[in-house]
Formats: sequence, C-alpha cells, structure tokens
Amino acid sequence: MKQKLVVIFLAMQILVALVAVSCATDESTVKTPSNNDSLSAEESATETERKSAAVPGKDYGGVKFDIFVSGNWDNEWTESYDFYAPEQTGELINDAVYLRNKIIEDRYNIEINEINIRGQASGGNGAGAQEITKIVAAGDKSYDAAMIGTYDVSNLALKGYLLDLNSQVPYLNLQNEWWDQKANIDLSMKGKMYFTTGDISMLDNDCTYCILFNKMLIVDYNFENPYEMVRAHTWTMDKFVSMAKQVSSDLNGDSKFDQNDLYGMCVWQDGMLAAINAAGGRIGKINENGEIELTLNTERNIDMLTKFMSLVYDRSVAFSIYHSGDHIENMFANDQVLFYNRYLNIVKKYRNMDTDFGILPFPLYEESQKEYYTTVHAYGNSFICVPLVVEDIEMTGIVLEDMACESMYIITPAYYDISLQGKLLRDDESSEMLDIILSTRLYDVGASYQIGTYNERIMDMFRHNTTDFASMYKKYEKQALRDIEKINEAFSEVLG
Repeated sequence: MKQKLVVIFLAMQILVALVAVSCATDESTVKTPSNNDSLSAEESATETERKSAAVPGKDYGGVKFDIFVSGNWDNEWTESYDFYAPEQTGELINDAVYLRNKIIEDRYNIEINEINIRGQASGGNGAGAQEITKIVAAGDKSYDAAMIGTYDVSNLALKGYLLDLNSQVPYLNLQNEWWDQKANIDLSMKGKMYFTTGDISMLDNDCTYCILFNKMLIVDYNFENPYEMVRAHTWTMDKFVSMAKQVSSDLNGDSKFDQNDLYGMCVWQDGMLAAINAAGGRIGKINENGEIELTLNTERNIDMLTKFMSLVYDRSVAFSIYHSGDHIENMFANDQVLFYNRYLNIVKKYRNMDTDFGILPFPLYEESQKEYYTTVHAYGNSFICVPLVVEDIEMTGIVLEDMACESMYIITPAYYDISLQGKLLRDDESSEMLDIILSTRLYDVGASYQIGTYNERIMDMFRHNTTDFASMYKKYEKQALRDIEKINEAFSEVLG
C-alpha cells in the first residue's frame, strides 16, 4: 500500500510540475513539486525527504549544453529519448523529459541540446567512437557530455579519450543513489569510471532482459504460480525448462512446427548469454587488481548453458526467431507461447493484449543461489561519458549531477512506476518482479569489450545448433587472452 501511495504521489508531482511549466512565462521560474504549497500534510512530509544534488547555483547566460548521442546500432528503439523533448505532447515520458529539462534549463540558464548521430556498431569503431576520436584529436570542444553505445564507449575509454567521472569531473558523485551502483561495481577499474548510467537514462532499462509469460497457459497446464517460485527461490533453470517442455502442440495438424503452432518458449539468440549471466557468470570481469580477466570457462557457466540449450534447440517446444522469422509479437499476443525472453522494451508492444501476461527475471542456476542476475544488453545499451576536451568541465559536472538527481524524481517514476507498472504491466506481482529485475542487473565487461568475440560465438552456437562449448571456447581462447592483454595494457597507460 505504501508503494502505491508513493507511485500516486510521484504521478501527482509530475502532473503538477507539468502544469507549472505550461503556465510559466519566459521570465518566470518553473514551480517544481518541491515548492508546491497545495500538497497534503502526508505528501509534504514525504517531500521533505527529497534530496538535492550538492552543486552550486550558477547562471550560464543562456549557453547551449550540447549532449552528443550515438547508439550501437541504427534502430529507432535504441535511439535515445533521454534528453530530447522539444515540446509537451501529452505522452507521459516525453513530458517528464520536457519537465526535467525545463527545470535544469531554468535553474542554470542553459539550453539542453541533443545532437544525435545514429550509427551501426563496428567492433567499437562506430559513429560514436569516430566522432569523439575526431573532436578529441582536434581539441574541438563542441560537446559538453555524451551518451554513446557500449562497444564504442568501451573503445574510447581504453584509448584515453574520456575523462574519469570519479576524479576529473567536478561535482559529479557516482556514489549518489541516482547513479547505478551496480555499474560502479562492474565497470570500475582501479577506482576509475569512464562511463556509467543511472536514472539519467531510460535506455538501460529498455535493454534489460526479462521473461514474459502467458497467465492463461499457466492455468491451462496447471503449473505452479511463477511469482511464488521467484519469491521462494525455486524459480530455477531446471524448473523453467521443465515447464516449457510440457507446452507443445501442432495446432493446425500439418505435421510441422511453425508460427501457427503452440510453444513453451520463444527465444532469440542473445538469450544464450543471458542464461550464463543469470547464473552469475560472465565472459569477463574486472578483478581486485582493477584488470579484466577471462571468466567464461567454468563448470557452472557450462552447466547453465547446457540446460538452456536442451530447451531452445528443440524446435518443437521452442520457437526460434532467428531461424523462423520474427512472428513472435503476434504469436505471444495470440496465446501461442508460454514464455518469451526479450528485453523490457518489448513490454510496451503488448499494451492491448487480451490475455493477461506477467513478467519474470531469468531463472536461478540453483535454489542456493543468493540472488537473481539480470543482463543489460551490451549491444543495445549506451552510457553517459564526458569527452577528454570540453569547454567548461565544471558546468558539465554540475548539469549532469543535477540532471541525474532530478531524473530520479521525475524520469524514473514516469518510466518505471507509472508507465511500466501502472500502464502496461497488469498486476502488483509484475511490479514486484520488475523491482527484482532492475535491482539485480549486471554488466559483463567481457561482452562490452567483445573479448575473443565470445558474445558472438556463443550466439553462433545457437544459430548453428551446436552444443560443443569446449571446442568453441578453445578455438577463440588465444584471441580472448590477447584481447585482454591489449585492453589491460591500454588502461595501464591511461591510468598512468
């Protein structure tokens, strides 16, 4: 009940502030929820707990704050909508971005300006990496900050083209709750952070893996409630595979399985890496010495992957989008699939689905596993960073820190509490699952830096229906170790 009251209050905050923005003149100050006199006593008490960024007040005289944005690929859903909202449209997330921007613009007398270059990823040398490389080499101070796709931003970091967000950007404090603390853990190299994410971005949420399930089919097959399994820590890969394998039917009787039939699961190729990550495994991770090491070839990772492959390679129970075409959107809506693994971005496509559906984290390796682990899709995600050369580094730090803080109170409620929980997901349990999914995310630096191209090679196993992990691993091990040596040497030079 308390959570629902908070959600309602946050919705009121956004709506009240949006009205204030729409009524403000050019000379007026935006009336944010923090100075709204009409709030009730309970709401006012909640609001007094609202935190502020520890940054000084500044008047920058109307300058533009230019944010360069370039994702990993040329696709509309990975094109950032985190900063661009030129006007109110009545769409909640757009209007929340508009409000957040307006508050920051008025507070510092700046104009937030997004420069977006969509570009295909190319081994870490895509449009984002090329642009930042060019401006740094030229000493060009065109951009005040950037949001760049994972592969490109990783490559820029190891080449020394980005500032350390912990020590080189004044007023930026990544220990604050509006920055992703899991990113701090997984991406920090000897205390240095060259890129990060948090409430300032919604793309990282969109790129977080999940499993959708059809509630009607759960009832029809008399399965145990998946929500209860998640809570009880019995939602394991063995249980998941067992349930999915029981759902299979040649609905039209043509003696072949295609998009017209019933399946226990629909799977996309990157579910392979998500399964490994769900066991807590990674291609690579940063060790205690602040260096990347190869961590893929473990008995636990192989066992988890083997369990997953036993399901997804059986085309009578698992519909493969890669092998059979992307019919799944209609299939899931038409009650032809029990489980569907994809990203949170996909949830919005089922806004009008007749049958109720729910959302789950990827399953545990075993019941004794302490927590769930959820992948953030490296290929689709982007990170906040600061180019090595900027016009006013103090302004960059102040604006990013305050923008992230305001985003926690304005953007995240719009995306998370109101849009996903209140508008798309259909029950309180799904909201609870969403809490688990977003609080148990991990960042696999082995995938981010494409070590040994193992991320692609693991997906190749799925594409070609091969199960020989040992041979695949051995074939690319030398390349992976060379990649790691090169990366660690590069960072040794960058870190001094």
